[in-house]
Amino acid sequence: MPQLTRRSALAAATLPLFAFRAHAAPAKANVGFFTEAKPTMIAKGQGWFAEGVGAPITWTEYGSGAEINTAMVGGSCDIGLATGSVATAAGIAQGLPFQVVGLVDNIGPAEEMTVRTAANIRTPADFKGKKVATPFGSTSHFRLLGFLKTNGLTQRDVTVLDMKPAAIQAAWSKGEIDAAYVWAPAKSKIIEAGGTPFTTWDKLDKAGYAIADVIIVHNDFAKSHPDSVVGFLKAYGRALAMWRGSPEEAAKLVAQQAGVTPETAMAEMKAYDFVDLAAQTGEAWLGTPGKPGRFAEVLKGTADFLVEQRSIRSAPAVGAFGSALNSSFLQKAVA
Repeated sequence: MPQLTRRSALAAATLPLFAFRAHAAPAKANVGFFTEAKPTMIAKGQGWFAEGVGAPITWTEYGSGAEINTAMVGGSCDIGLATGSVATAAGIAQGLPFQVVGLVDNIGPAEEMTVRTAANIRTPADFKGKKVATPFGSTSHFRLLGFLKTNGLTQRDVTVLDMKPAAIQAAWSKGEIDAAYVWAPAKSKIIEAGGTPFTTWDKLDKAGYAIADVIIVHNDFAKSHPDSVVGFLKAYGRALAMWRGSPEEAAKLVAQQAGVTPETAMAEMKAYDFVDLAAQTGEAWLGTPGKPGRFAEVLKGTADFLVEQRSIRSAPAVGAFGSALNSSFLQKAVA
């Protein structure tokens, strides 16, 4: 990818998303999202996603990707924005009616364990007897279980509580939990309220617990409104270009949506590896139509772990995960 300059990024941010539409736009689109410090919040707040879809968007905030899966099955969600790879793997394994059309980020250190400073948790063994909260069915839950397993701990040693990010913040303020595995801005807020980061992500990534956030689309919506899917991806690319070229301006806009300071938004976004649209069609990620990328193997490995944890009954062969990666919309978005 060529290096973006401030001028080129701002120019990209002013380009129209479409010159024309070959397919009819929907009357509206239902999009599930999470409040996070990411460029996605720019496209949401500035109305770029609605412009790309070509219709009004009904935004619904969810507490985990598992909830978006349920909404997909019920037909109340057309697009899942920044759904975690764990819920995505579980959904594909269970044959849910969606496809992966894009990637938002490789999460890396952006989602991490936070421990209460007063709890004196300094080593994995110190977690014994402690209460740790995380949203079940999320990438954070997956990482937390991986942390326990790789350190010889079980849920008999540690009390793992199912809490959404807002509930984690409330429980933290009351002193009801000792640690939490969660994403920003909840992560930043509990750090400000007496928390300390406890680094786990580097060892977990190497141990096979890599996590990412993706964009999923209901099969019916993708079939009926392909131009809207392309436009949605272009809107994210437009926001990502702003982040690359004008990070200070981007941080201010993200801060408004995420309810944090621009400084916090900047720091949180720097922790993510946001993957450019063109790079997403590379071998490491979604690949090209007919030739899925290695991300299919990541999803397969995640699903196998979920089977081991008895979260899902079975996991199909890697081919099923490759079939769920549809990079054709990305190809059109970057053309």
